Amino acid sequence: MALPAKGHIVVLGTAGSGKTTIALLRAYHLANIPDAGKVLLVTFNRALVKYMEAIKNFQSKNLVVENYHKYARGYLKSRGKILHGNIIVSSMEKEKYIEKALQDLSLKYPLESTYKRSKDFFLEEISFIEKFGLVNFEEYKKAERIGRAASNIKRENRKWVFYLFERYIELRENDGKKYDWDDMAYYVFNELKIDVNRRYSHIIVDEGQDFSPMMIKSLVESVDKNGSFTFFGDVAQQIYGSRLSWRDSGIDVSKVWKFDINYRNPESIIKFAKAITQNKYWKKDKDMIEATTQIAKGPKPVLIEFLNEQEEIMWIVKQAIEVGKTASTVIICKKRYEIDMLLYKLKEKGCIGIEIDKNTPGFADEKKVYLSTYYAAKGLEFDNVFIPFLSKKRFSSFDNILQTESENEFYADRIKLLYVAATRSKYGLYMSYSGELTQLFPKKSNTYDFYKGVDL
Repeated sequence: MALPAKGHIVVLGTAGSGKTTIALLRAYHLANIPDAGKVLLVTFNRALVKYMEAIKNFQSKNLVVENYHKYARGYLKSRGKILHGNIIVSSMEKEKYIEKALQDLSLKYPLESTYKRSKDFFLEEISFIEKFGLVNFEEYKKAERIGRAASNIKRENRKWVFYLFERYIELRENDGKKYDWDDMAYYVFNELKIDVNRRYSHIIVDEGQDFSPMMIKSLVESVDKNGSFTFFGDVAQQIYGSRLSWRDSGIDVSKVWKFDINYRNPESIIKFAKAITQNKYWKKDKDMIEATTQIAKGPKPVLIEFLNEQEEIMWIVKQAIEVGKTASTVIICKKRYEIDMLLYKLKEKGCIGIEIDKNTPGFADEKKVYLSTYYAAKGLEFDNVFIPFLSKKRFSSFDNILQTESENEFYADRIKLLYVAATRSKYGLYMSYSGELTQLFPKKSNTYDFYKGVDL
């Protein structure tokens, strides 16, 4: 590989530029350098770990592939910091602890208006504190609000939030809960500060745009001083809502490598993806890499309007079964109940659909019908992609969102889901809706063909 085997390296690439493949090849290369030490290839979600394991046709005793939280748990356990499995607060438990902390402080300070804000506000704000490792009030007070501008909390009122954060920590520790999923990285980082040993000589991060600053800092700290840390990312695919930059994560680089050739998507899909980024809700970013060259060829994406969801579902099931006989095919949904419903409908037609999750093996090139959430599909690729339920009601309804989140922020996060889903396709892209089309879809564009379901 041309990338050096020492120091910090950042590689930013467009969708389909081969970042995951290069990350795998780099990991294998470093793992097979004589006496080079162990190599960790780490990514954000477990489904992508399975994908990596499925497509790498090589093995090495020096190479470990895992998601971040598995790495973090393993390290803390090796240091005697996790002696049993139930000391990590689940998402549901975290919500209950924060709700209790809010009740306690509302009673203690009944006139403080900050405590009139919703539980969801505090959930998001505490997550922000943890992801940046802001462990004292002065750090939190000075912190710039990356991706959190809409919460509108004045600096002089942040002390009330920090009181609640401290109460949350107190409540969970009283129950023997040492960590949650957002602050585990902070404890890993601090444990590494007193640990003279390093397990890995080289660490490669794939889909790094979805890691929090503390996750990246902990991984940087995990590398041997004579080793390397490599970050692969694409800010256009940052779909976990944080919008936290790798530049806030302690990576020390003077040069950023850029991959701007798209090997996966046909020119037609690249043009459609670019049209998505022209939407007024798309947030511009100086680190976004646009494709300058594309290799693959394919048909225009298709958008189909149906009279109702029943007709939409019937068509999707029929077409997915048909194209799934000769090519890898995925139906990408927003909600789990949508996946369950489509799995049932496929089964009724004699097709056993496969849901993509952490246990799904070898789905890189199987001629089958898969179902996935937008998040689990991250980093994967298929010959044909179906994206149903793109109505305003289903895909971009502004109901039940966090009080801390503005309409613009909500749509900025949601539109990236469409971008990620569309760029999973190596050939065919079929999109559908009934009712009113989501405002996040590039309506006035010649980058796709439009049909009415009744004419098909």
